[in-house]
Amino acid sequence: MTETKNLKVLLIIAVMTYAAVMSFWTLTDFPLDNHECLVSVTARELLQKNDWIVPTFNGQVRLQKTPLSYWLVASVTKITGSVDEFSTRLPSAVFAVISAAAILFFTSQWLDFPIAVLSTAVWISTLGFIRYSHNARPEMALCSLVMISMMSFYSAMEAKSRRRQILYMLVFWLSFALGMLAKGPAPLALIAPPIFCYFVIFRQWNKIKFALPIIGPILFLLIILPWPIMTSLKTTGSLAFWKREFVDRFMGEYAAGHKPFYYYLEIILLFAAPFSFFVFYAVSAPFYAVWEKKRQLMWYLWLWFVVQVVIMSVSGGKRQHYILPAIPAFSILTAICLYDMIFEQRVFNLKQVKSLFIGHIIAAVAAAAGLLYWAFVKQKSFIWPSIHIALMLSIALGLVVILFLQRRKITATILLFAGYCAIVMITFIYFLVPMDYDNPSRIFSLEIGRIAGPDAKLIAYNNVSARTIHYAGRIIPEITGLDNVYKEYENGVWIIATGKDYEELIKDGRFSSVFYQQIAERDGSKDVQGALFHKS
Repeated sequence: MTETKNLKVLLIIAVMTYAAVMSFWTLTDFPLDNHECLVSVTARELLQKNDWIVPTFNGQVRLQKTPLSYWLVASVTKITGSVDEFSTRLPSAVFAVISAAAILFFTSQWLDFPIAVLSTAVWISTLGFIRYSHNARPEMALCSLVMISMMSFYSAMEAKSRRRQILYMLVFWLSFALGMLAKGPAPLALIAPPIFCYFVIFRQWNKIKFALPIIGPILFLLIILPWPIMTSLKTTGSLAFWKREFVDRFMGEYAAGHKPFYYYLEIILLFAAPFSFFVFYAVSAPFYAVWEKKRQLMWYLWLWFVVQVVIMSVSGGKRQHYILPAIPAFSILTAICLYDMIFEQRVFNLKQVKSLFIGHIIAAVAAAAGLLYWAFVKQKSFIWPSIHIALMLSIALGLVVILFLQRRKITATILLFAGYCAIVMITFIYFLVPMDYDNPSRIFSLEIGRIAGPDAKLIAYNNVSARTIHYAGRIIPEITGLDNVYKEYENGVWIIATGKDYEELIKDGRFSSVFYQQIAERDGSKDVQGALFHKS
């Protein structure tokens, strides 16, 4: 009994360490992208004006997003003293670790502990987890809070004691409300439809009374209403603005993504990587009665996954990250299937398992070959890193295959995830950090801030990126019209211009640049030049 308990503790430590490494590795090595800077600059201005109610970006009211991410970054900054990459991304990394802990906690109540560990490891390994644990957007906070809501709701419905039902439902309503503050009103579309389908399909209407139908909504409203009410009192037109941003955007009447209905099918395969092959198994598995006691849970996970995908597909304003909260449900379904394939083979026979694993090996070898081809033919500066990655992949795969053939399945599974973790870590160092296309913009913006000095007035001709505003460290008003900009120039104001705006100022002939950078900014998918202009 003691050995089993010690092993369980060791596995918990191992999988949570895995989550921390995958979430925090090279967290601060990348410059902030434009969307992240919308968060960082808004948090910085929140602190500068000491107004935690009405967020502003570059001096203008910003109500496009609910404020939890700004509050979190500002709170971290009060401790660190600087709105930098670490302060801005720390909340996302912490939420990523919390999401891993939540999957481990809840699935260990529903399933055998090894499946819970495997579910957690699968979620941590997905590209969706890795990408958004390293991004300051509110996506990881939203995903974590939505998944906690979905899991605590199911636990409440299955709990035998009234005390546990109440506790889980309080967690449900609290995380639901915080999700609304993280990125409202997305949780309404992500949580309510799957739960409604659960009641309809399983005919669980008698369990509605377990959901705290009076106290829960009151708690929910007490958490989410104060901010929009206070904001409405301090600003004008906020209700019409929110209707456009939330309702019209969802319907595709404003800022439509112009994506086809099936858009998310491709994104699911991307976010599920390296378990993309398991999407078919995850979607089809609950239809087999052989799962017995696991089947009802699998149907709930299926509804969580599929209904969220359908709801987001119906939306007119499609974006990649909107589908992230569905990936944890996929991860648990995948782990259930994967555990059966590796250890039990009650549902999947040996022939199916062999075919699947051979397919993964072929895909991994093809990926290594493609990487080497890319390095030798197109990017020769990455030849040695590519060889390093290919060797590591080959060695790890070889060891995993040998261990499986020796029926040392637990060791092989652990090595599989450990090897994947090592390859991801090296990929960050060798490829992702050096190749990040936001680096020139960070260099350009920091140099502009240094040359102009901290107290000088700085403006932009026509447009300025959120990244420049962040790294230059100040509000940068956008001024249109050559004559208007020239008046500011004559008064000794510093002027930034990039891309076509830079070319216009140079062509005008009245402006002199004091600093120029050939690759200064990213305009869509192109690198463009930029300069700082001053009468001196």
